[in-house]
Amino acid sequence: MRTTTKAMQFIEVQAQHFDLDTKQLYSKTKILLGLYRNVVWSVKNRANDYQKEIAGTYGMQLNTALLYLSDFAPERTKDDFETKVNNLFQSHWLIKLIDLGLKYVHDYPYYGEIYADILRLRFLEETKRSDNTVSELLSLERSTYYDRKKEAILLLGVSLWGLVIPNAISTYKRFVHLSISEDDFFERIAREKEK
Repeated sequence: MRTTTKAMQFIEVQAQHFDLDTKQLYSKTKILLGLYRNVVWSVKNRANDYQKEIAGTYGMQLNTALLYLSDFAPERTKDDFETKVNNLFQSHWLIKLIDLGLKYVHDYPYYGEIYADILRLRFLEETKRSDNTVSELLSLERSTYYDRKKEAILLLGVSLWGLVIPNAISTYKRFVHLSISEDDFFERIAREKEK
């Protein structure tokens, strides 16, 4: 039986700080990463055009989508979750939330850059890559790669459900009546990271 790495122990402490269950958080994040390519890249060409159409205000649907994402339980089937995400989320919202979470991951003091590279290469880019390919691209031994991959997934979960999504909900509540654009909304969330 493998021992838990020091990096994983630190990440688990971060999860506990936000009162997040690590097993559930890992499952939620893994499901979200598994959906990312389908949700995002299948509509990639339409996303920019669509974003221009609705640039005026983000409306109540974003709040509904954020609340759903903040509370979803991984016990639901992947298909149910994917359908709900497709119905509630505009693709660019998911992209922006994941991008914000990835910035936290990248800035993490232990292996942050490696974690971000693993997530980007394995789950987020249009090109689908195997674990072996990503391991080779990053020059990581297999066991080290799998440790870092698991840590990266959990850290992204901490970033999303501990920081990004709560900040997005809070920001939404503060600015819902101001009719700001989506870009301004997500920029305000990004600024929360700088505080």
